[in-house]
Amino acid sequence: MRHEVRIVKFTKKDFLNAQNHTITIDEWIAIEENDLLHHTQVKSIPEVHVTGTLQFDGSTLVFSDLDLNGTLIVLDSITDEDLDVAFDTKSQETYSFVPVKQEECNEDIIVVKKDTIDINPEVFQAILYEAPMSLTRLPRSQYPKGDGWQLLSDQDERKPSIDPRWEKLNEFKLDEDEDN
Repeated sequence: MRHEVRIVKFTKKDFLNAQNHTITIDEWIAIEENDLLHHTQVKSIPEVHVTGTLQFDGSTLVFSDLDLNGTLIVLDSITDEDLDVAFDTKSQETYSFVPVKQEECNEDIIVVKKDTIDINPEVFQAILYEAPMSLTRLPRSQYPKGDGWQLLSDQDERKPSIDPRWEKLNEFKLDEDEDN
């Protein structure tokens, strides 16, 4: 099931016309081969279900409360095959229609331009935070190895080994009980 990329934007007028100044969101979004994904570990986001609300305070601030769930596609860290990764996350942001001095408030507020709120950047950022840094479906027994080397996982226990250049020092017994 493929969905087109939808640009989800709302103007101040939309909030003023909405019942209780609240806009309910229930959208399906897909992101395929996009500039926003170009420098990330995510190859594509075939489907995202975005639900939630945007609540306008009646003067300058809009509070988003979004639930996002769907699938993203990342490359296998070892085989470069496509892997589907399911995600389910939340996002909450505060938008302002007027400039805000950041030192006057204790939270990050996104100042919007032209009285239009675009929630796509919020959605993309929340999804990218869910992407794993590295992922593979290969069992450890199939990790690549060669002559004198092998790929290790961070879960592999590493036995401390003594550098052969220092091993000869083990033959010397130092008497630590002796006072000088």
